Amino acid sequence: MKSVVFIVLRYNRWKDLYESNDLFQQKHLSCPEKQSTMSGYSRTTESKMQYNAGGPYYHVCTSHLETDIYFRNKEEMDLALNIIAIAVFASGCRLLAFAIMSNHFHFVIEGTIEQCMLFFEHFHSKLTVLMTTLGRKELADRCEPKFICVKDLWQLKDLIAYVVRNPFVAMKDVNMFSYKWCSGYLYFNSMLPELPKGERVADLSLAKRRAFSRSRTGEVDDRILAVDGIACASCFVDYNRVESFFDDARDYQHWLLKNVDAQVETATLVGDRIVLDDHEMWDVVYRLCRTTYGASTPKDLSQENKLGLARTLKQKYCATNSQIARCLGLMLSLVDQLFPLGAKEKR
Repeated sequence: MKSVVFIVLRYNRWKDLYESNDLFQQKHLSCPEKQSTMSGYSRTTESKMQYNAGGPYYHVCTSHLETDIYFRNKEEMDLALNIIAIAVFASGCRLLAFAIMSNHFHFVIEGTIEQCMLFFEHFHSKLTVLMTTLGRKELADRCEPKFICVKDLWQLKDLIAYVVRNPFVAMKDVNMFSYKWCSGYLYFNSMLPELPKGERVADLSLAKRRAFSRSRTGEVDDRILAVDGIACASCFVDYNRVESFFDDARDYQHWLLKNVDAQVETATLVGDRIVLDDHEMWDVVYRLCRTTYGASTPKDLSQENKLGLARTLKQKYCATNSQIARCLGLMLSLVDQLFPLGAKEKR
């Protein structure tokens, strides 16, 4: 009973905090529950119908820990999967995508704002128990959410792609289609039926249920499946629902790999740092050469236009000084003079 009261109190805290927050008001109050406006974009009728039949949709994310990390090894990150599974079924929301990072979290949820807040409260409650066990309770105290309402199908696809890309962008050794602590590997995966199905956690011994749920009662939803005590993402992520928003596997991969400007816009919206690798930056440079300056390559630009493009790359795309020098064929010393604050960045 005490845990239920605690969750209700924390839920009210999120509600009071974010109803007074400018970002919440702009994204929630101005966003209709269901919106079908897709003018200017050619989307399939079926995808539109699937989008309009559900909703609303939200991006629930946390800010980055600047001086520490929640999880220090893979075993600790595994435990976060259990926490998410519990929160999904306890709140009644539909989880479309997620990414667990060492110092922050991303969730794409279909459900009311109340369900989103309840999801996060259950998640935060279990995270607090876990962090307390690991001797890092103060980190859970610093974990506060942002709730951003999705306005249309186009933005929802941008957002799902952004969340799936997040581990890949942050860590160079990550394959976005096989990262265990993100939902990216679930969509359009023909090998998914071959993965272990898991066993119902509710059928395990009381001791194992207690360990899984981090509670004395060991109460666990019947729908949660686990392999070796770790929840299977396929049981708590509605990947079939996500696939219905994309035309096909190629469309999904296009959103992940080609839609650079959408990634930049989403990162700006949620307050994340924009990170593009050299291949993505080259795509941006060649596109801007054609569309803004009427040139085929950076070599065809005047020095004045190169400097103008350098400012765009720095201000909008957060390019490093060395990236700007490589992409535009400028001396690094000149770029460092143009952007002195970026002169000490890692080359």
